[in-house]
Amino acid sequence: MESILIIVFYIIVAAVVVAAFVIIFKNRCKLQQCQRVQNDNALEINKLKSVISEQDAAIATESERCAKAIHENTSSIRYAKRIQSAAFPQKEISSLFSDYFIFTKPHTIVTGDFYKSFEIANYKIFALADCSGHGVPGGFLTMLGLSALKESLAKHFYDENIDLALILEEMRDFVKSSLRSNDENIDTINDGLNLSLCAFDNNGGGVRFAGANQNVYLYSNGALTTYNGDRMPIGWSFKGDSPFSETFIPVKKGDMLYFTTDSLQNQFGGPENVKFSTKRLTAMFEQIGGMSIEEQKSTVASIVNDWINGYAQVDDLTLAGVRL
Repeated sequence: MESILIIVFYIIVAAVVVAAFVIIFKNRCKLQQCQRVQNDNALEINKLKSVISEQDAAIATESERCAKAIHENTSSIRYAKRIQSAAFPQKEISSLFSDYFIFTKPHTIVTGDFYKSFEIANYKIFALADCSGHGVPGGFLTMLGLSALKESLAKHFYDENIDLALILEEMRDFVKSSLRSNDENIDTINDGLNLSLCAFDNNGGGVRFAGANQNVYLYSNGALTTYNGDRMPIGWSFKGDSPFSETFIPVKKGDMLYFTTDSLQNQFGGPENVKFSTKRLTAMFEQIGGMSIEEQKSTVASIVNDWINGYAQVDDLTLAGVRL
């Protein structure tokens, strides 16, 4: 009986030892498997790190290239702005008009608007133009429009009785001819410009006005009067080449004459995100008409910037006022 118990004991011990070996072996296999998985994961992570590092380097190189290209393009456009500013400097205007302001807010660096002043025969000429588009395309058109204006005015430099309507018609021919292509592979461009052109009589004979899709506004005796230009541009028009007309504006010393493109009227903004409108424009001119020139420009800037605040500017904005 005792020998049987001893045999059973050894059998149990042997079974426990075998079970222990089996468990240890299985755990060791699992451990080795886990180590292999960890090694594989570590290898994959290293590969991914290498790929990410290469991508980061590529992104950094591309970002540097883009930054350089942007800097070069911006520098070129800023230089174009210098050329544009030299083409129509305010110093030139101040030599002819002693009391005036010009408010400009370009959509981008260069503008599609331009203003210019000349003295020919017995007149001081002031022009404010809005070319098609803005930015670089508009900037190119300003130079074309300015060339058209100079070309036409040069023909009438000694005219004692200057014909502003004829000047607009000559400008239209110049612009259309310049933008007409004789190359069958290049489309003719139907862009152009809107323009307000005024001649101030040095002998006190009032102001003569001709407009292409632009108006001028006279503030006199506390009241504002609108003088409408013709509803056609200097360039291609579906109306054809109808003749422009000229309007005489009677003025007296101390009156204000305002020039503006149509961009502010079309600018969305304000509390309800609506257009500024012609009604608000004329109300603004009535508000500032009795102020000093410095106060007028400051008030215009405040009104315009407050209106646009938080909204995208849709076009170049330019306004001017001349005290007679």
